[in-house]
Amino acid sequence: MKSYYLNLLLLLLLSVSVKGQLKTVSWKKINSITLQNDHGKNETIPPTKLTVLVFLSPECPLCRNYIQVLNALQKKYAEVRVCGIFPGTAYTAKQINDFQKEYKVSFNLLIDRKKELTHYLKATTTPESILISKQGAIPYRGLIDNWASGLGQKRKITTEKFLENAIEDVLNQRIPTTSQTKPIGCLINDI
Repeated sequence: MKSYYLNLLLLLLLSVSVKGQLKTVSWKKINSITLQNDHGKNETIPPTKLTVLVFLSPECPLCRNYIQVLNALQKKYAEVRVCGIFPGTAYTAKQINDFQKEYKVSFNLLIDRKKELTHYLKATTTPESILISKQGAIPYRGLIDNWASGLGQKRKITTEKFLENAIEDVLNQRIPTTSQTKPIGCLINDI
């Protein structure tokens, strides 16, 4: 019962749009968007307790560097689904499959050919992470952590793990202290 009220409160608090960013989404809409997996088969993303969608590009050095961090999150939080989303038509399923093998990606990679999911979630950058609850609330979106401090600028030590902290907060029925950061990386074309 406590979980129900916390989820309801979270949904209400997050339903307000800040700076044009969505704070709630429809799983029905997300699940209606057909994506392509790295074997060329169509897939959709059904709701789970918590889902992390990370917009990626195989050419983006930051994306490549964050694969280990995302693999670690997928391993640490088995109840959280991590999906990498490649927006657009620039890459084939084989290229994504090669990327998965080369960087030993342990989570699902999907291509958003028509950028329907990208547009719906208003993703603008790779890498950009969006944490979505089963109820459709977005408790966090933006940077994975603060390792990248600007384009081409990186800290020696990561001091803020924004995405992991948000996952931990939501799993422990707390509202994340940071709900949004501005992603740093490559802009998604044609948005």
